[in-house]
Amino acid sequence: VCPGNEEELGKVICLCREHGISWRVLGNGSNLLVSDRGIKGVVIAMEGNWCYAGAEGSVIRAGAGELLGRVARVALDHCLTGMEFAAGIPGSVGGALVMNAGAYGSEIKNILKSARVMTNEGEVLELSVDELELGYRTSCIPGRGYTVLEASFQLEPGDGAAIEARMKELAARRRGNSPWNIPAQAAPSNVPRDILQASS
Repeated sequence: VCPGNEEELGKVICLCREHGISWRVLGNGSNLLVSDRGIKGVVIAMEGNWCYAGAEGSVIRAGAGELLGRVARVALDHCLTGMEFAAGIPGSVGGALVMNAGAYGSEIKNILKSARVMTNEGEVLELSVDELELGYRTSCIPGRGYTVLEASFQLEPGDGAAIEARMKELAARRRGNSPWNIPAQAAPSNVPRDILQASS
């Protein structure tokens, strides 16, 4: 299901609750494995109208479905520093908040100003960084059943050339650590199938 706005999203969530149907929210789908048996329930895709980012002074507002790398590019375009680490993270803004994504000595927690979320009852809340309880690769978002709608990032004015150089440096380091041109090795044939399924 691809809700186009908050009202439609709230209706989808409320319908799922009323009929006892489980639902999951999908951002970019990076780091995601789905069983060949499929998923029981509703998958809510945060795409289309949820993919946007814009700067207002030194604050960037971005929709939950926007790619984190694109938000970092908006920061670069406005000579705002603090988000260079996020340029190579292959996920969406919503997913980055859920897991407090980070790399190279920084994390979302360090630049997040606030976030708008929807509760399981369809209520929209604006939460501060402290209220999101961001920790190492964790937040209160899944446990409380929140769906991320939008994030505001507080950045600082910087030198465009220096920001771009740092982004290129980190991108090169990421490529070096994750050589995608080398095929992954197949699992050994002697590993029981149930272990392979559990590990995925």
